[in-house]
Amino acid sequence: MSLIQVNGVAIPTPSDIKFSVMDITNSERNANGTMIMELIAQKQKLELSWNFLKKEDLNAIISAVDGIFFKVTYLNPKTGILTTKTMYSGDRTMSALDYINGKIRYKDVKMSFIER
Repeated sequence: MSLIQVNGVAIPTPSDIKFSVMDITNSERNANGTMIMELIAQKQKLELSWNFLKKEDLNAIISAVDGIFFKVTYLNPKTGILTTKTMYSGDRTMSALDYINGKIRYKDVKMSFIER
């Protein structure tokens, strides 16, 4: 089992993963200045980064997240169990490291998976 799967397909293990829980709220202050807040939902976000990737690995990751929404399976730090959620991808950034013998390698590849 890989650390992260997209639509049931393992992707290369990231060099770093940051987990976030985002609170979606409806909030305002009343006439006394007291904050009134309604929690609408909590959504999870995974910020993934890879120090180095071969072209084939990068292509596999980008192809896996090419659609608007996709299923991501990962170890949920909140529950400690494997979880599958419908997510979408934020911006995807990458830098070319080098080009040797007709093969390119990439560095500092980053993307976010955000719960729908």
